[in-house]
Amino acid sequence: MYCTNCGRKLPEDGSPCICGAQNGNFNTQPPQNFQAPPQYYAQPPVRPVTPVHGMLKRFASSKLFFMCALLFTVQMVVSAVSSVIEVFTVLQNQAYLLERTPVGTNFNVELNVNIVPVQNILVLIGLWLLYASAKKTDTPFMSTAGVTLFKVTEILQIVGCGILCGMLLLIGLLVLLASSGAPNVTNYTGLPDNIAILIVGIAFVVGLVLSVLLLLYSIKMLGVWTSLQRAIQVGVLPKKLPGYALALQGFSIFCDVAAMIAFFVLNAWILIPGSLCSIAARVYVIRCMVAYNREVAGMEAGSF
Repeated sequence: MYCTNCGRKLPEDGSPCICGAQNGNFNTQPPQNFQAPPQYYAQPPVRPVTPVHGMLKRFASSKLFFMCALLFTVQMVVSAVSSVIEVFTVLQNQAYLLERTPVGTNFNVELNVNIVPVQNILVLIGLWLLYASAKKTDTPFMSTAGVTLFKVTEILQIVGCGILCGMLLLIGLLVLLASSGAPNVTNYTGLPDNIAILIVGIAFVVGLVLSVLLLLYSIKMLGVWTSLQRAIQVGVLPKKLPGYALALQGFSIFCDVAAMIAFFVLNAWILIPGSLCSIAARVYVIRCMVAYNREVAGMEAGSF
């Protein structure tokens, strides 16, 4: 029951509405056509659409981003197929040698299988998730699932680099103890012991420095992906990709070219297409990174 004067709900004990006591109206019976006041419920806040949302959506749905994801996919498929063919070739050669090996001869079979890292698979899935989310026209927002996978890859990289640094420190400590406790240790290099220990020490220091740099790089990139995830969610301006990320891609291209030359010299023709696809994919990754930084810089200059 509701009061016909003010619309308040009447007390359960049958007493008149408080407004009747104030105004002299004690009518407690609602009219036949009386409707209860509407109930209002808390509505979820509506996310504001900012120019950053439009920039990210436009960039992730561009042809450049699509070509980057496509070439990365082709590179992984070609590398996987090349690895499988290489494995079957090695097995066939080993079987041929085993047939002609005298009984009782010790024969070691070694297989070098190139397994596609899990990190590359996560990056590939993340790229396509971003592209598919950006192509949707029914919403101005994008999904953060792809960027979350990027963050997972960086976390895996940080854990791996941390373990590698710990192992290198342990190996360096063991080598140091061995060299100090037994200065005339026989080595298998044919070099004097002090020269061999010096070479091992230099290799250890270089490996440790590279591992630490890679660890710092992964930590920095984790912050970049977190910034991009927040930009997708609330529309704030994300961070630009650091310059050393571009430098690392350029160094990877150099390594791919060197590997392709080595494959050519060793007549490993089946592995050359994978190197070519890797070079093309990294070139488009660099172009994509430069275009992204240009978009962010343009938003900064315009203060969006």
